[in-house]
Order: sequence, then C-alpha cells, then structure tokens
Amino acid sequence: MKKILILDLETTVQRFDGKIDNSPFNPDNRCVSAHYCWLGEPVQTLVFHHNDKPIPDSPAPLHEALKQADVIVAHNAKFDVMWLMEMGFEIPAEVYCTMIGEYVLAKGQREQLSLKATAERRDVTRKKSDLVDELFKSGTGFEAMPWETVLEYAEADVVSCSEIYQAQQEDYAKPENDSMQSVVTLMNQMLLFLVEIERNGVKIDKDALGKIEVHFRERYNFCNNRLDEITEEVMGDKPYNLASGTDRSEIIYSRKLVNKERHVQMFNIGTNAAGKPLYPPRMNRKEFSDAYRSNTTVLHKTDVMCCDRCDGRGLIQKYKSVTRQKLGKKYKVQGEAYKNLSKCPECKGVGAFYVPNGKVAGLKLNPVGPNDASFNGFKTDKNTIKLLIEQARRKRNHQAVEFLELMTELSAVSTYLDSFIAGIETWTRPDGILHAQFNQCITATGRLSSTAPNLQNMPKRGFPVREAMVSRFKDGLIIESDFSGLEFVMAGQLSGDPQIIKDVLEGKDLHKQTAAIINECDPSEISKENRQLAKAHSFAPLFGSTGNQYEGHIKRYYSEFFNIYKGLGMYHKKLTDGVLKNGHIQIFSGRQFFWPNEERRRNGRTKNYTQQVNYPVQSAATADIVPLSCIRAFRKFKEHNLRSKLVLTVHDSIVVDTHPDEEQQVKDVLKWAMEKVTDEAKERWSYEFILPLKIETSRGKNWLDQAEYD
Repeated sequence: MKKILILDLETTVQRFDGKIDNSPFNPDNRCVSAHYCWLGEPVQTLVFHHNDKPIPDSPAPLHEALKQADVIVAHNAKFDVMWLMEMGFEIPAEVYCTMIGEYVLAKGQREQLSLKATAERRDVTRKKSDLVDELFKSGTGFEAMPWETVLEYAEADVVSCSEIYQAQQEDYAKPENDSMQSVVTLMNQMLLFLVEIERNGVKIDKDALGKIEVHFRERYNFCNNRLDEITEEVMGDKPYNLASGTDRSEIIYSRKLVNKERHVQMFNIGTNAAGKPLYPPRMNRKEFSDAYRSNTTVLHKTDVMCCDRCDGRGLIQKYKSVTRQKLGKKYKVQGEAYKNLSKCPECKGVGAFYVPNGKVAGLKLNPVGPNDASFNGFKTDKNTIKLLIEQARRKRNHQAVEFLELMTELSAVSTYLDSFIAGIETWTRPDGILHAQFNQCITATGRLSSTAPNLQNMPKRGFPVREAMVSRFKDGLIIESDFSGLEFVMAGQLSGDPQIIKDVLEGKDLHKQTAAIINECDPSEISKENRQLAKAHSFAPLFGSTGNQYEGHIKRYYSEFFNIYKGLGMYHKKLTDGVLKNGHIQIFSGRQFFWPNEERRRNGRTKNYTQQVNYPVQSAATADIVPLSCIRAFRKFKEHNLRSKLVLTVHDSIVVDTHPDEEQQVKDVLKWAMEKVTDEAKERWSYEFILPLKIETSRGKNWLDQAEYD
C-alpha cells in the first residue's frame, strides 16, 4: 500500500502594477506555513513565517514525512512542489495533482478547475475562501492574517484535496475512464519536468533586450506615422482614429453604415444565450452585395475649412447680459465676459468643417460575405487583414497592401513590446534569470500554455527577442532540438493515409510544397521565411479548414488537399461519425474528448467538426509525444548528472542551456529522448509507430543566432 501525503502550503505574495507574485523565486517571498496529512488522518501544521508566531517551527517533521511518503497529493501541485524544492526539501518520485486529475476527467470540456470549484462540483468539504478573501483583497497577506483564520482555511484545503483525490480514484476505476489513468500518470510526470525547467529558468541578457526594445519602438513609431500619412492620403483632411474599429472599417472598405441596428439584424451579428457567436445568414454573392450596398454609403475625401465663427479655435467667448433702464424702458447690454470659453455652436468645438470633395475615399476593398460583417461595420481583425492583403494584391492596389501590412506589423510589434519585452523585463529576477510559468490545464487538447510571460506564443525562428536568451555558462551554448513536421507525421500515423506515409518516408517537405503552391513558384525558390509563413496553410486542412475564405489558386490548394490525401479525409469522417454515435474520441494514449449532444449541420459537418478533427492530432503530438520526450530527457539528465540545464519546451522543441563540456552529451540525450520516444510509446500504450520521428538540432550563443548541426 502506497503512503500518500496530502499537502498544501501558504505563502506570502508581492503586489505590483495590479499583479500578484507568489513565486518562490521572488527573494521577498516566504513560505508562511505547511499543512499536511496522511490519507484519512488528521492534518498537521508547521509555521515558518507568521506575525503571530515569532519563533518558526522546525522543518524536521515535514522532512521526515516527505521521506516516508511514496506520493505527494496537492491541488495545483506544481506550485507546492516548486516551493518545497526551493526550501531544500526532497520530494518523493511520484506526485499527483488533483487539478490535473480533474482536467483529464473533463475530457476536453471547459470546467472550472480551482480547488473551490472542484470541491463544490464534487460536493466534498468546501474551501473556506470566505475566511480570507476580503482580507486578501485588502492587501493583507497570509503572514499578517490572524493565525487561527489561516489555520482553519488551510486545514480545510487539505481535507478538501484529500476527498477530491479519493473521489477521482473512484472515477478512474470506472471502465469508461480506465484508459485515462495513463494520461494522468504522463501529465504528473510532466509536472516534474516543468518544475525542473521553471527552477532552472532562462538567463536574460538585459543589454541585448534593451537594444531589441529600442528597435521595436522605432518600428512602432514608423508604422504609426506612415499609417497616419496613408490615412490622410486616402481619407482627406478629416482625422481618423486607427484604434477605432469603426474608423478602420471605413478606411479599408470606403463605406459608412447608414443604420447600425439594421446592419446587426441583417447579418445576425451577436451571441446566443451560451455566449457563442450567432451564425451569419446564408447569402450568395449577389444577395450579399445587395445587402451590403443597401445599408452603406460611399465615403468621400474631405477638405478642411476653417470655422469663421471661432477662427478655428473651436471655442468662443461669451458675455454676460446686463439689463439697463433708460427713460422707463429696459434693455440689455453686453456685460463682462464669462470666465470660461464656450464650445463653438457652428463647428461643435472642432474649429473646422470637413467638406466632401467628391473623390472616393479609403482603400476601396470589398468584404466577401456575411462572415465579414461586424458590429463596427466590417471586420478588420488579423485573419481578415491577411485575406484583404491577397485581395489588394490581385487588384494591384499597392497602397492598400502597404497600409494593411503596416497594420499587421504594428499589431505584432505592439504585442512584442507589451507581452514579450515588458513581460520579460517584469518577470526576470535580480539574478538575471527568467522563471516563466507553464500551465498544463488551460488548453482543451493538453498542449502547454505559459504565463509570466507567455513564451508559448513567441514566434519561432528569427524572432529578435530570442537574442536576449543566452547561456549562463562561460562559453556555453543554447541548444534546441525541434521535431520535424510532427503534426503532419501524427496525422499520417493516426489516419494511415498512404500518401502522407509515402511523403514522410521519402522526406518530402510539406511546408515547402505548400509555400510553392501559395506563392506560385518553384520549390527551389522558397526561402525559410516563405516556408515558415506557409505552415498555417499546411496545417489548416489537417485541422478542418475548408479554405472558403480564400480565392483563386489558394482556394484550389484547399480543395485539392483531400484529393491528394484521401485517407486523411476518410479518417476525419470516421472521427465525426464516431462522435455522433458514441459522443467521444479516444486516442492511443488513452486521452478522451467528449462532445455531448453532438449533431450534424446542413452542410454535412458536425457542429464541432473543427475540434473533432483537430484535437486528436494536436493532442497526440503536443500533449503526449512532446511531453513524453521531455520526461525522457529529464530522466537522462539526472542519470548522467549533467551540469547543463533543461530550460524550455516551446511548440515541439526542447531547449537546453548547455555547459561547454557537455555539448555532445546533450545532443545525444535529446536525440535519444525525442527520436526514440516511439519505443516508450509502445511500452506505455502498446502503440506501434509506423513512421519515424525526426528532429532538427541547432546551437548558438543565444536562442536567435542558431546554426544547425549537420
């Protein structure tokens, strides 16, 4: 019988700029108390840092308990394990996180996974949040709350976690959930890998980061200024605000809504009771064009004319009226001036009039169909802009292409500054190490997400911010191993499509093939940048996209895709038919996805078609194969007692801060961990791979300037 220790820690937090930092890597944070019990036994408590307890307890009892334990159980266990290890405690080899346990049982459905929500859903001992919520919101930390309050709150957490654990074990013992036990095991092992990379962190070159920030700010200012210039060129003298969706719509489409309410009704814009977008009406091109033109007017450029009443100031001086009397008659005269100036009634405070000059304004692009309608008029989001750029190119509208590409760059640079530059600056500790946080229970597929900052959304190769991520070792290297075409390989593996299998075995570069079709050129002319940009098109049909939003040769690429890969199309049909019959999909690892009350639409597809063809491939690749590779790499690093540090896993890669004496060892470990992961897949899941997994490995002084190994 395994000895199971249920545990919960309370810690101090630091507050800044509306953020809460409870990380053990903040040098000002402390562990307030530890609360733990053996399964089914009373809760024990140790106090380490509390205002009411000036003399801290000895950690010896917890050391002993952890030494005896076979398994630690906690809710959001990564947090507690991280703190324990940073405090010098040794933990048992096995950890069980009840948040992960609940997440896997949700089978891809959105569930609130906090301890409070889980306890309420399972009707076990409730989390006593009411004891501390108001104190915490007011800025009082656990170290300053009345000790009896902290004790009652924390003990309830331990009891609640214990009862949730037992309830989950009963659920996993049911025949319909038995397959998912291996998924929980995998994710809990991955948790320990994430603890390792978060503790190791990434070394940040702050000088390099500062130079990158200067470069981004220069590009940001250039894009803003040039966009303002183009806006004035195409719209005339009237000022427009590019932060306004309405203004962007008018600039791009050259038309203004006549009646917004009618527009909303005409195109069924809004959300249903469940908060999901309403379906747009079905219209052919003529019907849409007639509807579009019936409720919009063509915009014209404007010339500015100064307001004579206020001389362009927008404000006028008003005077008080004074009543006088002469010869028995009353009359009014101008008195003293009012203290404050008044808005000009003629120009409404603008100081000018903007007079249409008869020339059509804007970029003169056209929405394609009802899907393009939005509350502000017509869509100007990132995906729509990509399609509009293609439309502008076909029309040889070079000014529109420049404007839209600048908008795309401005949006990207703004994100880079806010999310990456500011995020890295905020969360890099005084020792120059960035300890990003990785999350396992956010995405529906099991793919990792990250915060503080969001490194999972960082663009791949060529992204300048990577230059600031360097080795902590003198003459050290950043080595990255990345799976090659993993999702395409997994699509072939799961579907058994003979053409995908042939392409993979012959080493065909799908992304280069796609780029050649999209750019209408020979594959030999494709650059790395072209190849990278084409990946979205390569993967889109794998994940259910029809390409209906595109036109011309790009749309033909989508329609021809399933003529080439017929087996994949048959696999997609098998998945959706299975959901209609059984309500769920199960992949080789035992992971399940559930869609209750699924139904088929008029177009023949199921309601959640995109999810159903996407989740199995994405999950098998990024939630099963990549994590298992990470676990294997972590295991080997410990066996060899390497000084090199596992620091990141982003997309399909593993990144190592490599000691100069261990370059070859690190390469060998990563190759074994990733390319031979199929051997362990067979051992764990009795699943035989018919396709090989290949990696590309590169090294450099930083994460940007990487040279591939031969």
